[in-house]
Amino acid sequence: MKYNKQIPLVKNIGLQNNFHKKKQLGLNKAYASDTATHIDGDTLYIAGTRNMRDWYDDFTKLLFGLTKYAHRYKQADEVLKQNPQVKKMVGHSLSTSVSDELRKQHPEKQLELKALYASPFIDFGSKTHENRWRHRGDLISMFDKGAQVVGGSFNPLQAHGYENYD
Repeated sequence: MKYNKQIPLVKNIGLQNNFHKKKQLGLNKAYASDTATHIDGDTLYIAGTRNMRDWYDDFTKLLFGLTKYAHRYKQADEVLKQNPQVKKMVGHSLSTSVSDELRKQHPEKQLELKALYASPFIDFGSKTHENRWRHRGDLISMFDKGAQVVGGSFNPLQAHGYENYD
């Protein structure tokens, strides 16, 4: 199944805001999709944790470096195979690990991790990565010191979201 509906540009907001707003709209469509993915041109959007199966994978596969055996990885890998035009990926939470694993498993595609939100990465390096963002107060991404910190919330569900990065 190929997806090719374009996400409209959001008018009357700044360039940086438009970047994040477009990513948010693509992730909304991924979360609403049966495959937990959405294609917009050459970009694959992958939803994060949505159900109990995902929670199970979070704690039994991702935690032990077995991401390629997770259900979300298998879904995204199948969509990637059916859509050879994909060159970029956008993900939130669980799907940031899935995106990184897809990039590693398909080096011939030279996939770019375009935007990753609330990543469960453990990165204590001093270099900030231009394509990773997190909110202050997010317990899932708190060890991703390479992410750019934007805003925050005392509500853990809001802090772990992929919205409000403008």
